Amino acid sequence: MAGRALTILFALLPAAASAYSNTHPVLAWSSHHSNALSSVAETAKTNSHVIANALYTHDDICEHDAVIVIDHMGLHASDLRAMSPSCHMAKSLSKAPSSLQLAYVESGSKNANPFVDLSDMLSKRCGSRIIGHAPDSGELNVEGGKHVVSISLPPLENGEAGTSRKNSLMHHESWLSSELAKMEAVFKNYLVIYSGSPASTLHARQSAPSSSSFDAHTKASPSGGILKQYQLLTPGLILVLLIALFVLVPVIFLGVSALSSIQSPLTNEIPKGFSAEEKKNQ
Repeated sequence: MAGRALTILFALLPAAASAYSNTHPVLAWSSHHSNALSSVAETAKTNSHVIANALYTHDDICEHDAVIVIDHMGLHASDLRAMSPSCHMAKSLSKAPSSLQLAYVESGSKNANPFVDLSDMLSKRCGSRIIGHAPDSGELNVEGGKHVVSISLPPLENGEAGTSRKNSLMHHESWLSSELAKMEAVFKNYLVIYSGSPASTLHARQSAPSSSSFDAHTKASPSGGILKQYQLLTPGLILVLLIALFVLVPVIFLGVSALSSIQSPLTNEIPKGFSAEEKKNQ
């Protein structure tokens, strides 16, 4: 039985690893019913490049006045679950006529976001004006006509966790909500794509602007000890603890029980009829 349990666990290891390694969440919603978004949601694809290509090449994608692409490097599905239900993003998703919510989407390549990489192609296809925007780039001025707006949020470092990461997300979400509200007032028919992308800690530090006042708030040193600065219980560690608790410990217990139940045929009892005096005289 223990051997069968081990076989099942090792068979599930690749699936468990693929659910977290090199994956990121993808959210999308539109102000009006979007055939392009609905068709991608029905296919339930799990590769970011495939999703972006299917969405940007759809026949009805150019019906939107604006396509807003948000890139948040280092974003995890757990970050989205920690957001308040009353935030602008959650409200927009709940009331959107068309939406897409994928927690674990595989990345085509490391540190790449195909939704951003293919935005130039989308701009040329729809004859839209492409605009880049970020927290440290000043005020965004948009006019009428078709637009593709590419927003880059400051990256979240892999080692950042606890209160520090939550505070960073709150600052990011607050700024993003303000900018989205401005664009929603200008464009009546819009499509928003909010996607994460994998990033190493070194890449995140090098790519984050150091002079931005926005980052000065999000990079504040956390207080409260190691549990608020580091994520100790990672998915890999939890999996190892489960294997040790439910497989290795029972196997060791059964082995010790089996060894303790073995009875030796040798005893120290004196045979019947044995006389020490007769043994000595002989």
